[in-house]
Amino acid sequence: MDIPKLRASEGEPWMLCCSSSGVQATLKQFLEVTDLLLERVQLNSTHLFRADIIHDSTGQLETLAQKEAKCDFSSSSQTSVGVQDHHCLSLTPPPLQDYQHQRTVVRRLIPRKPQLDNPLEQSCFVYKGGGDTDEALVVYVPHCSETDMPWYHPKVKALCYRFIQGDTDQATLEVYCQPLPNTDSPLPDRLQRTFQSLLSTMVRLLKLPSKSDTAKHAQQPNGKLDPVNMPLTASTLKDTILPQHIVQNTYTSLKETYASDLISRWVEKTEPSKHVFEDLSIAAFLVELWTTTYGSKSSFPGFVDLACGNGVLTYILVSEGWQGRGFDARRRKTWEVLGIDGTHLEEKICIPRPFLDCAHPADLEDMDVLDGIFSAGTFIISNHADELTCWTPLLAALSSPTSPLPYLAIPCCSHALDGSRHRYTLKEVAAGLGTNHQRIDEKTDSQNDGNPATGDLKKLRAAKTNTDTSTYACLTRKTAALAQELGHGVDITLMRIPSTRNIGIVGNCKRIARSRSQDKPRVGNGEQDVVDELQSLNLQDNNDTGSSTPRTSQETINAILQRECSLTGGLQTSARIWIEKAKRLQGGQGRGKVNWNGAQPPHA
Repeated sequence: MDIPKLRASEGEPWMLCCSSSGVQATLKQFLEVTDLLLERVQLNSTHLFRADIIHDSTGQLETLAQKEAKCDFSSSSQTSVGVQDHHCLSLTPPPLQDYQHQRTVVRRLIPRKPQLDNPLEQSCFVYKGGGDTDEALVVYVPHCSETDMPWYHPKVKALCYRFIQGDTDQATLEVYCQPLPNTDSPLPDRLQRTFQSLLSTMVRLLKLPSKSDTAKHAQQPNGKLDPVNMPLTASTLKDTILPQHIVQNTYTSLKETYASDLISRWVEKTEPSKHVFEDLSIAAFLVELWTTTYGSKSSFPGFVDLACGNGVLTYILVSEGWQGRGFDARRRKTWEVLGIDGTHLEEKICIPRPFLDCAHPADLEDMDVLDGIFSAGTFIISNHADELTCWTPLLAALSSPTSPLPYLAIPCCSHALDGSRHRYTLKEVAAGLGTNHQRIDEKTDSQNDGNPATGDLKKLRAAKTNTDTSTYACLTRKTAALAQELGHGVDITLMRIPSTRNIGIVGNCKRIARSRSQDKPRVGNGEQDVVDELQSLNLQDNNDTGSSTPRTSQETINAILQRECSLTGGLQTSARIWIEKAKRLQGGQGRGKVNWNGAQPPHA
């Protein structure tokens, strides 16, 4: 098929930069990928964080304010009003022969390193072609002069994607540009490579299958989160609690403040950048969550970071003015370097109170023990806490049964309550939740079913790599299920951190946020005001479910402990296993070097 070149009705001519024929795609797919790239500009350039949508004439893409309204929490530390008011008018759509303007989108490109590059606003125009073929154009025009053009943007007046659907399923994709004055012909190598990369990315995305929108969470008829059936996918969990732009802006600020210093002073044997950037990302999330939940640092009751490891997360939060402390079974070299060893970081081994009650005093000699009971209102951080992951909602309830503590749990390695490694099944996840939580698709645990002698190898591999029923997914479901069984308000989100273990479970924060929205006058101690309001709201929530007693009763906690510890012979046996492992851990033998699976530890 002979395809005529793109021509402007007036003004500057367009130059064809590169093209690809035989693309297996439809016009609908091209427009879907265009919407994807309008928001996720980082797919085209690693120098960009994201694109903030300022205006969409058709309303297909959400603006910052609309995204904030959709999230479970909205932050008061940042506002999108200024973004909406500043340069919100788009440029005039350039006239193009044989094409009709259909849509205008104005976006702001956000760089990863704002200290090096400035944000850039850009108008994006979508055109529909005439004639017998399905054709479309997407034109991008930057809102800046040549001298103000950021490094990450091609040095052109405008660039354009052109999609032409042929008589068959095959299409042609072209990239055009309007060069700046005095641009060499042919185009410079760097500019030509940029256009080729843009084309390659578009072609690659067009090859991917279209994904239909799914519900944010699988829910029961009463609207509660369903831990058994909730989809654990990026499309359903990203930015469900806090908007992306708010967390990323805070992350950028924290990164500029702390990253270089922390990496330069790193004394551990592990890779510093991975740990530092991950903790900075978690800190950014917590700062915005706490700002939204508590309103100010003076109203924040404090945090405790369980199994804090190198202590970097605690250090960042304390340095930002959020008071709290971190605990770990063993002191790290980094603690002394950070300068908060002994003041905000302590070497203690956590033995939950129910296990301590089962222990003989002689078993605890020479051990600096933390019982997991914290003061009212304390925010619990359980970041890759391994053995303490499933204990997190239990400790929140044990610390304050009438008003369970708020927390963030980021699961990692799967353990039972006795501290031994354990892979939870979907049946174990649903235990205690009632018959309404049966698995919708009735999938079974592939690990327990055994491998068939014959069958489809492709299906077998798919079953083994199914992230929805993986060990990590089932641990996440189990933690959320325990929280819900205890009556906690549970929200789940995909944390934007450089880790494959990146699902965050937030508990009991909405009650505090609701207490602030009521705008009650507070007197006296800010921390006590938060605690009092939490207790009041907790009772209201209990009444909403038709229960006249607190949902997190001691009877409920005891029943969960008995059921979960029955996996290893009961509460008494589980306590002995935990304490023996704690002795070895604090005594110097590393985690994972002792395997207590199925074995009884020695007892005096």
